Amino acid sequence: MVSLYVIQFANYILPLVTVPYLVRVLGPDHFGLVAFGQGLIAFFAVLVDYGFALSATRKISLLRADSHAVSETACNVWAAKGLICFVAFALLLVLVAASTRLNEVAPLLLVQYGAVIGGAMFPVWLFQGMEQMVFISAINLATRLLVVVGIFAMVRQPGDYLLYAGLTSLGYLGAGLVGVGLAFHRFKLRLVAPSRAGMREAFVEGWALFLSTAAISLHTTGNAFILGLMTNTTVVGYYAAAERVVRAVEGLSSPIHVAAYPRFSKLALDSRFRALLWGRRILLLMIGLGGASLLALLVGAPMIVRLILGSGYDPSIAVMRVLAGLPLLVGMNKVLGIQIMLPFGRDRAFMAILVCTGLMNVLLAVVLAPALQALGMAVALVASEMLITVGMFAYLGHHRLSPLSRMAAENQALSIPKGRK
Repeated sequence: MVSLYVIQFANYILPLVTVPYLVRVLGPDHFGLVAFGQGLIAFFAVLVDYGFALSATRKISLLRADSHAVSETACNVWAAKGLICFVAFALLLVLVAASTRLNEVAPLLLVQYGAVIGGAMFPVWLFQGMEQMVFISAINLATRLLVVVGIFAMVRQPGDYLLYAGLTSLGYLGAGLVGVGLAFHRFKLRLVAPSRAGMREAFVEGWALFLSTAAISLHTTGNAFILGLMTNTTVVGYYAAAERVVRAVEGLSSPIHVAAYPRFSKLALDSRFRALLWGRRILLLMIGLGGASLLALLVGAPMIVRLILGSGYDPSIAVMRVLAGLPLLVGMNKVLGIQIMLPFGRDRAFMAILVCTGLMNVLLAVVLAPALQALGMAVALVASEMLITVGMFAYLGHHRLSPLSRMAAENQALSIPKGRK
């Protein structure tokens, strides 16, 4: 978990350090333009990941004692990612040629696609499944630090938005290359020729989880792009700046979920009672952390916006207050979904809930954003997360997997002598 917090520091806190500088240097218009491009590129990143972050992690965690099986699985996953990455780039070129709006920002999108390539190489799923994150955390932190230094040294005016995008992509590419090399060295991987059967198996195992992560992107990373299609880049800048800060707060709990996922996969196989008991404990922890974050963001939004973003971003204050509930809702949803539903093999139900809420987010955005603009997008996002929470609690309660309703049975089970359990 500590190692994952290093990665989280690199992924969230370091970019947050650059936000006060970037929003002032680029201004709402160009900052929003970059966020618009990142929103579209995020969809391609989800496509290339294809749910492997969950499915491959789960598989590696069960096979890690067999070095040949780990090597074979890793090579098949990398090959599958490479194939999707090539197809996704071709799709990006088609979209740029077909859309006037996208054609206008084609250089930005092509530069930002480097982050997709780097993300495809970066083997977080492998290190996570092996529960050895220390070295890869160091790589991630080092490359992101170099990017931050480059941003402060080279990005000086609004016209440097392409340079900012390029530095970000280089960071992902560098981390990906070094991560692959470290994976082969650390785990003594052998280069195994990918097989059609192995790649097909990887695609089948990740299919339901891919649909789930694609649905998540409809109400998370892709919101800036959706908003930009209906408004303008300045509005996107106000929304993206507020969301960036709230997501950084939300992300502070993510290492707990990521570190716990492989362990919960084994717990669900060994002991239903212990899995639900630990699910309850982590859920209560998330409620406590999320509630504190909600209160801090609600009360402190004016000060946070003026301190981090500047006086030119006053419209972001209301957006931040609407989004203040995200750390609480997302923290609960990750416990219910990733720590309980997935380890117990409820992939399809997990997918169905997320697909429905993702579509609802887009529908609400189409209805609310034209009139309420950035505020409407924020309302749509929070409403979607609330629906996920209700849906997951209802499903788990119906199937007697709720970490809350099972507590009495767990206490009874724990009181039975060990030989009779």
